[in-house]
Amino acid sequence: MLEMINPFKYGGLVTGKDFADRESEMNDILKEIRSGTNIVLFSPRRMGKSSLLAELMHRHGGEFLFVYVDLYGITTKTRMVEAFMSALVSSAYGTARKVAAGIRDVIKGSRLRLVINDKGEPGVEFSVGEPSVPEIQDMLDIPEELARKRGKRIVVVFDEFQEIASLDGVSLLKAMRSRMQAHKHVSYIFAGSKRHLLMSIFEEREGAFFKSAKPLELGPIPRADFARFLVDRFAASGGRLDHEAAGAIVDASGGSSYYAQQIAHELFNISTRPRWPEDLESAVATALAHQSPAFYFLWDSIKSGIQRRYLMAVAREGRATSRSALIERYGLTSASHVQKAVKQLDARGITEGGAIVDPMFALWLRGLAGRPSQRP
Repeated sequence: MLEMINPFKYGGLVTGKDFADRESEMNDILKEIRSGTNIVLFSPRRMGKSSLLAELMHRHGGEFLFVYVDLYGITTKTRMVEAFMSALVSSAYGTARKVAAGIRDVIKGSRLRLVINDKGEPGVEFSVGEPSVPEIQDMLDIPEELARKRGKRIVVVFDEFQEIASLDGVSLLKAMRSRMQAHKHVSYIFAGSKRHLLMSIFEEREGAFFKSAKPLELGPIPRADFARFLVDRFAASGGRLDHEAAGAIVDASGGSSYYAQQIAHELFNISTRPRWPEDLESAVATALAHQSPAFYFLWDSIKSGIQRRYLMAVAREGRATSRSALIERYGLTSASHVQKAVKQLDARGITEGGAIVDPMFALWLRGLAGRPSQRP
């Protein structure tokens, strides 16, 4: 008897048959980039933002030339330039031989140099010092020149764009906008997981990119659509999942595509025809156990007692409970103390709008609260 292959993928990008829904968001993005409108894409982590972008590039690579720049962990302007230029030359020229032939004019007279990594992949390094703002602006103009020459729209995707704000404050962002807003043949997608930072850049009047991109917020996939996806994936691999159990998976995941796929993966491992609800409870417990080291690390990084108590309160009570009720019920000292704690937690992307961003972290905290020795 052939072993059934688990159809649920998590922990990396999912595309093709593993990609769940997001057709509406995909169509919205396509409509805007075709018209030359830039987009700022807000999304909490593990909501499927990067997979949506990967699927977009996979499906429409013939129509557009995509340049995907991952800015997560970028700490210097030099690394930003190298990441941008490496993504550009890799997308535009592909093989090392084509890069060597095509990039000469691009790097001529600059402090850039072509490099090939251990995998034979082309990249670009900045040879010495740190790039100046004018040098960065000149490099940002290259996609526009390339798009005109090739007669094909280029779409530059900056993932975790808010990281740039920490490199050189507002001045670098304003310098970038001054060039990007003049580009007619390049569309930009500015994506990020820290909503408040992106909002400060794009939606606040003092922001460097104020009203320069259309906001699109990536929320949970609709419950019915995701449940149908889970049922269909079970069936395609020879299993069976009823719609009630599929809906419960979506509820347990808080609508996170990552966590829904993880719970479904664990459930499929338990049984291809799971029992309801005991097998689902086991699958959720297994998923939480796998995430527990990361959640303990996050919890240990929170040193403030009032921040910990506030998180416990929100995990137990949810967004709907008023702040004054939380203060009285959980001994949170005062409104000013809570406001300060919320501001700091929001800045770290742990909370947003009075809720814990990561739904499984909230579930883990409720379990932690039940162990007396672990209470804050």
